[in-house]
Amino acid sequence: MNVSVATRSGVRTLTIDRETKRNALDRATLEELESAFEEADRDTSVRVIVLRGAGDRAFCAGADLKEVLGHESIQQSRRHFDGVARVITAMQNCAQPVISRVSGFALAGGCGLAVAADFSLASEDAVLGLPEIALGLLPLMVSVPILRATGSRKVLLDLVLTGRRVASDEALKLGLVTRVVPKESLDAEIEALCTTLAAHSPEALRAGKEAIYTMTEMESGAALRYLREAIVLTSRSEDAQEGIRAFFEKREPEWTGR
Repeated sequence: MNVSVATRSGVRTLTIDRETKRNALDRATLEELESAFEEADRDTSVRVIVLRGAGDRAFCAGADLKEVLGHESIQQSRRHFDGVARVITAMQNCAQPVISRVSGFALAGGCGLAVAADFSLASEDAVLGLPEIALGLLPLMVSVPILRATGSRKVLLDLVLTGRRVASDEALKLGLVTRVVPKESLDAEIEALCTTLAAHSPEALRAGKEAIYTMTEMESGAALRYLREAIVLTSRSEDAQEGIRAFFEKREPEWTGR
């Protein structure tokens, strides 16, 4: 198994477990990641998902280049790179918030997975980048989440066409990560964020995540109409009704996830 799975107090941790290969993504690893996200999505006891790489040298160094070099057909190449797209889609489709724990290198496809998470928490020693151009390759699949995160075609062109690597402080300014913390505080920060998220309504988290991803692909007028209907439905959920009652009764809400 290239992806290890652990669950504690409603937090499902998925670890890319190929430390000797800097957690590179071969086809088997991508398939395991896709399945792990789909299984977590189906498990109503899971409140938050954390994605990390084994060790601290690399979150993920990107594609397994030996496997890429060994592709003997267009179909093999397509299956491999489509695997990256499927993992990104599976992350976005999860009802639960997904947090990437970024320590060390997050390069190429690894950068894309780190950025594609709903929250990306990075240690001060993290380095992100899209170095594929130096090999005559292009980071095209992961350009989608990176453009969404930065909101800038110029930033994306800079990263893709120069292949330069960016330190954590610049990654924060560009919008590639949510926050940067000292390396020794990274796990505590992630645990605190997991606690905060897990305390909220599962239904509100699901609906909020879906609404934000959807509205960012719409023009403003259509987005407002869509969001109006989304808040109407959310306000009528069992969790919203329970939350309002709990507020007036000065007690903690008891969420059902409906």
